[in-house]
Amino acid sequence: MSLEPSSVNSSSVASASTQALNIDVLVSVGRHSLTERPRRADLDARALELALRLRDQRGAQVNACHVGEGGQRAGSDTEAALRDYLGMGLEHLTWIDAPQGSDALGLLDEHLRAGQVSAGPRLVLCGMRAEQGEGSGLLPFLLSESLGWAYVPAVVEVEDVASEDGHWYTTVLQALPRGQRRRLRVRLPALLGIDAAAAQPRQSAFGPARRGRIEQRQLETSVIADESLANWPLQPAKPRPKRLKIVTATNARDRFKAAAAKAESTGGKVLQDVSPEQGAEAVLTLLKEEGVLR
Repeated sequence: MSLEPSSVNSSSVASASTQALNIDVLVSVGRHSLTERPRRADLDARALELALRLRDQRGAQVNACHVGEGGQRAGSDTEAALRDYLGMGLEHLTWIDAPQGSDALGLLDEHLRAGQVSAGPRLVLCGMRAEQGEGSGLLPFLLSESLGWAYVPAVVEVEDVASEDGHWYTTVLQALPRGQRRRLRVRLPALLGIDAAAAQPRQSAFGPARRGRIEQRQLETSVIADESLANWPLQPAKPRPKRLKIVTATNARDRFKAAAAKAESTGGKVLQDVSPEQGAEAVLTLLKEEGVLR
């Protein structure tokens, strides 16, 4: 991967216009933070919004896929949440049936490989992490490793898709700490993890949501139970209390200034143009400083 896109000749642009971009969006069922009711997941909806914009701009073919329990059941909470994605402008959505507690990695691997039938450019978009279950954010990494594709996390925009020297490349913007952005050029096929800083998803319309089709699919891959999830204790997440700053001011004016002042960020470091070994060493150092590794 290079940080800046290279020039694309006219023959490459002409070739790019003849082959449609194929985009698969992996969607999940989210959960509202206050009411805890099922809904479309925010990050997955942002991924679908980005895909739909590419469809409008480049004529891309967009397919959405969900792996979950129960298959299609009319009136279920899962179906209602998935129809929120259809209401964004999709005509159909694939629902892969999987028992509760099963590992979705093998099912997604088979589904994506089965859709790899053309030599055109291929992108897979998904949120950085789910809103239910483990929510570890590891699935995109494991899926890209299984497929042998590149994975770029924290993507906020896809700027371009072009062909050069017989290969397809995409230029994306990646979110960095403190509002910074980094431009990356990635060879396709690739998997992109969409960040919360990406464009706000459009509102779901009731009519298209009801007219859209949910296509149930059974895969031949044997379902593997997620042993890690079965052994983990699950409990409701609670926000950690913030440590209050001790104010030693003697008058009301100084106390008000101390209470209203914004906390300055003293940690964090952006690494650029470093080797994998140097990056890994910096991560280990940070984990030791935070007390994660002892």
